[in-house]
Amino acid sequence: MDLGLQDTVALVVDSHLGIATAAAASLANEGAILSLTAPDSYHMRHVEIELARSNISQERFRAVIADLNRTRDIHRLVRETLHRQNDIGVLVNTVQEVDPASAVDLEEENIEPALARNFFSAVQLTREVVPHMKRLGMGRIINLIPYSAIEVSSGGTLSSLSLAPLLAYFKGLALELASRNITINNIIYFGVESDEPGSGSHDVDANSNDNSSVAGPEEDGTHRKKLEEDTPMHRMAKPHEIGDLVAMVASAKASYLTGANIILDGGRHRQYYA
Repeated sequence: MDLGLQDTVALVVDSHLGIATAAAASLANEGAILSLTAPDSYHMRHVEIELARSNISQERFRAVIADLNRTRDIHRLVRETLHRQNDIGVLVNTVQEVDPASAVDLEEENIEPALARNFFSAVQLTREVVPHMKRLGMGRIINLIPYSAIEVSSGGTLSSLSLAPLLAYFKGLALELASRNITINNIIYFGVESDEPGSGSHDVDANSNDNSSVAGPEEDGTHRKKLEEDTPMHRMAKPHEIGDLVAMVASAKASYLTGANIILDGGRHRQYYA
């Protein structure tokens, strides 16, 4: 199936994270030209190796080292992407869970960094990109958001606090931009395998938040087994399964899809509405 992504410029942020790397690979396999970010050269090198394993030529992507907690880095990232590749047709925001914390003990010094890391960085980058999508006459904004955005668990209040506001913001933005042919959708994921220790993904262990959405290689086997048993498919998701969905949502085939929360969790979500 031709997804209509040939030579579309896709900006994939925090591409060193397993799900973001998978999204980048799926987009590139459909012909997209990539602009990728990582916080340092070590993590970017990892991304380059992973893309090479997927037979994606270096000519198909450009790397930008950027810390998305810094406004000046966000400005520079968009400026360099436009300078090298002229436009931005797809933006993939990747946000993460934060370390478990007690809701009773939360203070401003805990809350503000979590909001900066997840909510404000995604909002600022999106606001920076939208004017260029308007000029282009189309755009696809896809947000990869952990399951904690829709369900709070013990120890996971801070994650939920920093993620749930994104759902409200992007829903409102989707309504406002729909007439401009700019679509905005969230992929809310749970139970994704990761073989990248230290990648920045929140690894699951015996003491961690039960809603942790990415499972690392060093997690406790009993806890992983419980996660799999709680999922109707009785397995974790492969990163490429998220990546392929990103490519579909970014494509011309999904031009009428906007403002949606797509829950990718192997059937774990049991509510029949929303």
